[in-house]
Amino acid sequence: MPGKSRTIRKEIKKKQRQRRRQKQAQQRDKQLEEEEAEKQKDPEYQKWQKQQLEWEEFERLASERQQQDEEEAWLRREALAQRQFQLDAAERRCEEDKINRLREQQAQELASIKEQQRQRREERKRMADRAAAEFESMMKTMDEYLNDTDTLKPPPLELQRLVETHPQERLCEFFTRTNCCRFGHTCSHNHRRPMLAKILLIRHFFSHPLLKLTSSDDYLELTEHDLRDSYDEFFHDAVAELEKFGKIVNFRALRNTLDYLRGHVFVEYAQERHALRAFINLQGRYYASRQLNVEFSNLKGWRGAVCGT
Repeated sequence: MPGKSRTIRKEIKKKQRQRRRQKQAQQRDKQLEEEEAEKQKDPEYQKWQKQQLEWEEFERLASERQQQDEEEAWLRREALAQRQFQLDAAERRCEEDKINRLREQQAQELASIKEQQRQRREERKRMADRAAAEFESMMKTMDEYLNDTDTLKPPPLELQRLVETHPQERLCEFFTRTNCCRFGHTCSHNHRRPMLAKILLIRHFFSHPLLKLTSSDDYLELTEHDLRDSYDEFFHDAVAELEKFGKIVNFRALRNTLDYLRGHVFVEYAQERHALRAFINLQGRYYASRQLNVEFSNLKGWRGAVCGT
């Protein structure tokens, strides 16, 4: 068949070309081998070849040395990095330990503060309970003393004692003389107050604008006559009310512009029972829209207590 014979011829030509290429490659390889054999016989070529081998060996050794140097440098860097890592880790542990100690210290301080607060609360509660019990007992004693038909009987010893603010400190001379102190409860000296006395101190009982003025110009619209009229009205009003509790033998008011003395009134009763009855009944009462502040007084003399200082 024509198509098949053409294919066979193409295949034969392909194999012929392949054999020619193989033969040419064999001849070329043989020629290269012969040339190489000739070169090997040439001393210059042998010398050049030896130099090439030595150069290749030198490059190999140099490359190995460079690689070794790089490896050693890497190891040094790695060692330094490890050392720095250890130092950083130690520093972090030290900081963590410091923070933990600080936290523990703060926790201990907080626990201590809470414990102190708890103890103070308990102490305040105990003091409040004790004060309440004492108050109840005192009120019971006062009530029994008031209702006792024996008017000549002296008051119970419980009512005769003195209350002191700072027993270990020396007495406050000004308070001893006037039963008043500019520092009040914050005074560092000792204030003695009686549980029962014939004299009552009613703080800031009398009030008048003239007692509150600080500039001489303010006196232009107010006169001594205004002050006297106001005091006379107050006196008759207050004495009429206070005499309901017993006989009054002395009624003194302070004419003083100082805040801690202004308008104080001392009322002396003939008997301690009368003063006690007034003290109980005046607790929580109001006068001129102000709640009364009443306490017993142990004044030794009027001259020093009601002076104009």
